[in-house]
Amino acid sequence: MLLKEQYDTLVSLVQKRDDDALSALLSTLHPSDIADFIETLEEEEKLYLFNLLDARVASDVIAELNTAAKGEILGSIESNQLAAIVDEMDSDDAADIFDELTPTQRAAVLEGIDEEDREEVEALLQYEDETAGGLMSLEFLYVYEFQTVREVINLLRARRDQISDIHYIYVVDKKFHLKGMLRLTELLLAKRSQRVSEVMDPVPATITPDLDQEEVAKIFKKYDVPSLPVVDSEGKLLGRITFDDVMDVVDEEATEDFMRLANVEVGERVYGDPLSSAKSRLPWLIINLATAILASWVVGLFEDTIGQFAFLAVFMPIVAGMGGNAGTQTLTVVVRGIALGDLDYGGAKKVLVKEIVVGLLNGLVNGILMGIIAYVWKGLPIVGVAIFLAMVINLFVAAFFGTVVPLVLRALKVDPALASGVIVTTATDCLGFLSFLGISKFLLEKML
Repeated sequence: MLLKEQYDTLVSLVQKRDDDALSALLSTLHPSDIADFIETLEEEEKLYLFNLLDARVASDVIAELNTAAKGEILGSIESNQLAAIVDEMDSDDAADIFDELTPTQRAAVLEGIDEEDREEVEALLQYEDETAGGLMSLEFLYVYEFQTVREVINLLRARRDQISDIHYIYVVDKKFHLKGMLRLTELLLAKRSQRVSEVMDPVPATITPDLDQEEVAKIFKKYDVPSLPVVDSEGKLLGRITFDDVMDVVDEEATEDFMRLANVEVGERVYGDPLSSAKSRLPWLIINLATAILASWVVGLFEDTIGQFAFLAVFMPIVAGMGGNAGTQTLTVVVRGIALGDLDYGGAKKVLVKEIVVGLLNGLVNGILMGIIAYVWKGLPIVGVAIFLAMVINLFVAAFFGTVVPLVLRALKVDPALASGVIVTTATDCLGFLSFLGISKFLLEKML
């Protein structure tokens, strides 16, 4: 992580365009820290600093950049420079870069890289982005089950500079079917004359290339391993997925759920273009405006009652606000449970009952508190009773809709994080106002 004095020095050197001093300082920094700093710069400064990096470092830095900064750089650098950078990348990172390129850029870069890299990238580009194939790397070590430990160790020494992060060595038969794996510890402790088949371990799990990346993350979490093999329908070894790629998926999915719950475009960044941000947020704000008008229409049904008993307006935001907050709590728990795979349709009834009980308990406690406050404040027991009942009803509504809506959206193949918030908030606002004003009208007209 960049220290403040390092950051200030980098800013000063960029402003001065001091190439030598900048290069010297950048050589001491981790690529992730360089990427973080580049993201804070203006577009021209981003390109200037990036061009100071050699191809090896640049390949690590560009893989760490956010979408906006990466797009600015990829749109500005020459194809031959980009080809040199791609040549330094692992196959999965190179394929990710190609997804960001225009068809013209893609063709030019493919022409500029060597044939082996070209074939690997083209193979990975056949898979969808958010699948195991999109995460898969083609850099891995494999040996045949009939080889000896001595041969494997010699192979490992010969290829130590070609493959980074060697967690396991995969064992295949003559037809490349995956048979097991070798752990480095067991390899070093085994007798040199032993066959691989004698010392290999079974693979805890395999992944198919069409599996969704969220499911991949769940498998890694379950088995707690640094890497897992990807195999085709016949069990032939295709590649591997490493935990660092899965961590990116976890971060991406968590960010996506968080942003969508707030109805914000997933790709929006802190340093993004104001016009683009406004454009992406506007449709959801218009939808929220429509739901707010609906809630206002419900209030309008009781216009005469509010005109006669104006003090009711004081308590309306409390009922709606408490319902909205409770709905958000339930929604967050349920959406997260769906995302983690903890909640399926078989357990939906149990979760619904649990959330309704929680809603009713919280409604009773908060309703009693608010009822007492309303009575002391306005001196009318009727108002206290009305807000007590409305609070219980609205927190029940929040629990019900906060649980049911994301499950229904999931059944309809709609991301629960995307639209649940608007629906639940509309329900708690409208039914909160309806219950409070309806009960108040009934009681006040009967008792006064």
